[in-house]
Amino acid sequence: MTPDTPLTPAEDDEALAAELVLGLLEGEAAEAAMARLTQDPGFARAVRGWQERLAGLAEGLTPVMAPARARQAIRERLGHARAPLTIDPNARAAWWRGPAGWLAGLLAVAATLALLWLPGQPGPEAPMAPGAPVYQAQLSGADAVLRAAARIEGRDMRIALESGAAPEGRDWEVWWIGSEDATPVSMGVMPRDGEMRMTLPEGMEPSPLVRLALSDEPAGGSPTGQATGPVMAIAALTAL
Repeated sequence: MTPDTPLTPAEDDEALAAELVLGLLEGEAAEAAMARLTQDPGFARAVRGWQERLAGLAEGLTPVMAPARARQAIRERLGHARAPLTIDPNARAAWWRGPAGWLAGLLAVAATLALLWLPGQPGPEAPMAPGAPVYQAQLSGADAVLRAAARIEGRDMRIALESGAAPEGRDWEVWWIGSEDATPVSMGVMPRDGEMRMTLPEGMEPSPLVRLALSDEPAGGSPTGQATGPVMAIAALTAL
C-alpha cells in the first residue's frame, strides 16, 4: 500500500476507533463516534479491541501520583475542598460561633416560640421561601436490565444504580452532557453499592437540555478523559 492509497471502509473504521480510544477526536467528530457506538456493533467491537490492546501497553508502566497542585485543583472544581489559605487558622472565631453564641441563640428561639404559642395566639406560619430547583433523570439500558436514578436539588446531585452492575473488570462511568454540541464531562465512576453524591462545580447548570449518560469503561474509568466504551444508558433531566 502506498501513502496515496485510500483506506478501505474497514481500515477507516479501525482508524476511527483508535482515534476515539486515544482521545484524539473533538467536537462533532467525537460526538458522532460516540453515537455510532450505540448503533454499530462492529464499530463497538473495534473500539473494545483497541481498548484491550492499549491497556496491555500500560501494564509495564509504573504508576505516578498526579502533582498535588493538580489534585487540589480537581477537588476544588468538584466542590470537595477549598482553596489553600482561604481560612486563617489563627483567626479567632466570632463570639456568636462559640458556646455563648449557641446558648443565646437557643434562648432567643425558645422565647420566640413561647410568644407565638401563647394561648389565644395563632400558630406560626411557615415562611414562603422559594425552593431550590429540583431535577431528576431515569437512565435505562436497551435491555431494561441496567437502571439508574439521578436527582439534583439546587447544586447537590445524587445518582444511584438500581440494577445491572457492570461486568467484572469494567465500570459504568457517569457523563454530563450540557447540550447537543457540548463535549461530555466525566462525573466519576458509578459505585456498585450505595449512591454517588457531589456538588455540581461552577459552569454546570442543570436544565432540561442537560443529559446524563453511562458508558462502559475499563475498571476505574476512562483512561483518556473521554468516553471510550459504548453508551449503555442516557436520559435528559426532567424538572419536578
